[in-house]
Amino acid sequence: MTVSPFMNEEVTFSGKYSRSIFKTISMSVREFRKKFIICIFLGFLGRAFLLANANIIGKWADHLCKNSPICSSHNDIFLNYSDSDFFILLIIFSTIGILLTLIFRISVSRMGTHSAAIFYDETTLRVSRFPMIFFDTNPIGRIITRFSSDYSAITRMSGGPLSEVLSVTFDLILFFILIMIASPYFLPLLILSVFLNYFVYKLNKYKMRKERRELSISRGPALSHFAETTQGAKIIRVFRKDIAFKNRFSNKINLFISQKNKTNICVSIFSLQMGFLNVFLLFITGAFGIWLVLKGYVSIGALGVAFTFIAMTSTTIQVFFEWISALEEALTGVERMDQFLHKEIEVGAVLPYSTKFNTNHRILSFEEDLKIKSSKIFNMKNADIVVENLSLGYSKNSSLALNNVSFKIDKGEKIGVIGRTGSGKSSLIQALFHLYPFYQGSVKINGYEADVGQEKKSDGKYVNLELFRSSISLIAQEPAIFAGTLRENLIINRKVTDEELMYVAKIAGLGKLFANGNKTLDYVVQEKGAELSLGEKQLICMARCLLQNSPIVLMDEATSSIDPYTEELLINATKQFLNGKTQIIVAHRLTTIEDCDRILWLDSGKLIMDGSPKTVLNAFRHFEESQMH
Repeated sequence: MTVSPFMNEEVTFSGKYSRSIFKTISMSVREFRKKFIICIFLGFLGRAFLLANANIIGKWADHLCKNSPICSSHNDIFLNYSDSDFFILLIIFSTIGILLTLIFRISVSRMGTHSAAIFYDETTLRVSRFPMIFFDTNPIGRIITRFSSDYSAITRMSGGPLSEVLSVTFDLILFFILIMIASPYFLPLLILSVFLNYFVYKLNKYKMRKERRELSISRGPALSHFAETTQGAKIIRVFRKDIAFKNRFSNKINLFISQKNKTNICVSIFSLQMGFLNVFLLFITGAFGIWLVLKGYVSIGALGVAFTFIAMTSTTIQVFFEWISALEEALTGVERMDQFLHKEIEVGAVLPYSTKFNTNHRILSFEEDLKIKSSKIFNMKNADIVVENLSLGYSKNSSLALNNVSFKIDKGEKIGVIGRTGSGKSSLIQALFHLYPFYQGSVKINGYEADVGQEKKSDGKYVNLELFRSSISLIAQEPAIFAGTLRENLIINRKVTDEELMYVAKIAGLGKLFANGNKTLDYVVQEKGAELSLGEKQLICMARCLLQNSPIVLMDEATSSIDPYTEELLINATKQFLNGKTQIIVAHRLTTIEDCDRILWLDSGKLIMDGSPKTVLNAFRHFEESQMH
């Protein structure tokens, strides 16, 4: 497969797991570390009570045949116990063990699930602040895989299976203790059992780990291709490329299935080896135990206890290493998500003070966060914009998308931006929001620059990047609609009453949406607003912009793909609500910017002309006509 020069290759991990992932796991459980330790103690105690029943039954067996030479005559505290006493003791131990184990399993499962959720939230928090170049150079399927398949492996282990792993670990420790209490003669056999099982696990560990890592990587291309296909389904059908895309998807799925089979075969071979070893160890234990009884070294009760625990040990060790293998699959998921957790976020971005993980990213203090939220720097009707010597490129090897652009927009001005495809109109929008780092130059709003780690001037004024961006509202050509209620789609980060919401929605032209009574503010919108028309989506974005009430409004060809009626609604709403605000309109149809105060004409990333609509539009039309002849 040919890899695009603009796409980063998938990271392949090898060797041992890094310390970073164990540090991340520690941070995930830090919130309830004490509770977790208490739960582990209760779980260990619960398993001890349950497993000790075997020792009690062994003593009971010796008590029943105490006059026989193969039974121990030294029953210690159990010497004067009756059958009913043994029975009551078994009931007490079983009841306590079951209750403690139940508390342990429920508590650990809940804490494990909560830890996985914290890990997911913290990773999402950082991914949402990654530089835009990351999303440009990584296929969507690769990102989806991290938050779906890899995270699923973590959640599968963090619930019930986590308590299973811990319970099995408790059992192995208790087997040593309880066999020592029954008879030390069986201890070498127990050690041999553990050693042989560990040897088989060691023999298969790195192979299974490698196959699981390869399996995680093989999911990405299929998911990425599927996402791209669903997004471009209409185009694929129009150009009759259904079969080509289907075949390509089948090839990627076949690669995944092939890797899945290799992984399953590897795990099955491991399980088969453990099964053969288990049968061998049971035979050795039985033969050795009978010899000890015949020689008088151990009683029949002690043999029963030892045989029970060694038989359980073989099975438990097999289960333990199978769980360890599953745990390694979860650790592979942690490893892959942990890579996202520690990636560099965009320059100037900060994490909120509520962040729970320390990953060497800058975190706002409570005072800084409060100061930003209460800041009134941009809490005004309009704002001026100064762009000085601005140059922007999307990567080190690409040509400049903006080349030494300078202009000023006064407070309350309405500015139009025109240019041919590839002239730099979209790049100007990216620059105003600081979505990509500048090669040179600056963008100032009311005299403030965004703090993006640049060299500070002694007389310069700088403001948090998030606050800087919040001063600009965007109505994009492609409306952004989220799965959720209409209310959630309209409100971004302000507390707004339902009355204000309805008023603004109707002014924005959404009156018809609520007129039939089928849709209210609590109406649940499907993903991407599938049930809404393009015009309705754009009107929702307009209402959202009005409610955001930012001093600067940027419209990126907002009317280019809607019908004339909806366009008229949008224009009327902007005239009524945005009057007096600083407006920047990226034009698709020149008629939409004829009433602007000034027009900026961009071409090949350079500012060609800045002047009145009449002057610039006439020059632009003349230029277009000359290019056609």
